[in-house]
Amino acid sequence: MDAEASPRILLMKKKILYLFSDTGGGHRSSASAIMKAVEELKKKDAPVQEMVDVFTECSAFLGMLSRLYGPVIKYSPKMWGVLYYWLNDIKKTQQMEKLARPFIQKELGKLLLDRKPDLIVSVHPLLNHLTIATMKETGYKVPLITVVTDPVSLHRTWVSDEADLIIVATDEARKKVIEYGGNKEKVRVLGLPIDPRFARPSPSKSVKKRELCLEPGKFTVLLMGGGEGGGNMLKIVRSIDKAKLDLQLIVIAGRNENLKKQLEKMAGGLSYGIKVYGFTNEVPEIMGASDMIITKAGPGSIAEALAKELPIIITSWLPGQEEGNVNFVVDKKLGVICRDVRNIGRVIKEMQRPKNFGKFKANIKKVNNPRAVFEIARTILEKIPSR
Repeated sequence: MDAEASPRILLMKKKILYLFSDTGGGHRSSASAIMKAVEELKKKDAPVQEMVDVFTECSAFLGMLSRLYGPVIKYSPKMWGVLYYWLNDIKKTQQMEKLARPFIQKELGKLLLDRKPDLIVSVHPLLNHLTIATMKETGYKVPLITVVTDPVSLHRTWVSDEADLIIVATDEARKKVIEYGGNKEKVRVLGLPIDPRFARPSPSKSVKKRELCLEPGKFTVLLMGGGEGGGNMLKIVRSIDKAKLDLQLIVIAGRNENLKKQLEKMAGGLSYGIKVYGFTNEVPEIMGASDMIITKAGPGSIAEALAKELPIIITSWLPGQEEGNVNFVVDKKLGVICRDVRNIGRVIKEMQRPKNFGKFKANIKKVNNPRAVFEIARTILEKIPSR
């Protein structure tokens, strides 16, 4: 292929635009996972793909508001829960969209006309209605696919009957979409998009443990608290220490450098071995070496844990949007809740019993779908219109 032909071929490629916002819920990672799956499926023939943080790029005011999400859920999660339920009303969501339009529609329209995507994928609940309204305003109309990143409990802002397709993770989510006015013919239950690496076969647990310099025959518990390393992680480590269990612990402290340093200082004085990570991209490998996970009820963490067949202990969740995740884990008997972390040792010991542990693993296999991201990617590719 000569150098002059390459730009022309690039121009002929279709383009997918992914719209997201960094307001929790793993929206960025979901979009990134789908993009990776599309690349793996199509390789050199993959369409051009681009992600845009819409509030940051198209509205300084809404971008500032979106950055308040993190502090609100950290310092006042109950207030967030109240707000979540209060806004889960069709009249309020319509009014919210009308109030937001003047702050974003002009720039969003410019973005669409500049990037000229052949298809749009939204992975954020607040972008579906705004994007449809903007396409009507500009006259630039392409298919819009919504990929819902809340696996069970979803807010009605996710649902627009004018979307060309709404992809959800569970039958429970599908029922909610229909309840909120979505066309049942446009809803597909495909699973939750997580990094394709979670779908790849892992070596045996003992091999993975050796690779991570862990004892290969020792029961291994993974403790995660999200990207910011929250969720009483120090208390959990100390509580496990008091229980004097025969295990080793992996802790992912995320971006919480202070927590990482504290854990590293504690390591020598604990009754069990511990390996501490900061923010890491090696979560699939770490989960591959683990036997059980302690985590908050984030949708991504739960889906990733199920992909690696790890029984789950949930210690915290966000009111509103994560409550359904907790119910899903408990109802399907994929794990248990432990709100009082002083009891975490007893809970681990009970789950470790061979009879109980075997049941959790069997139940996980019934619902597990680590290759969902490839099914989502195929569906998106099928929806790209021909020229």
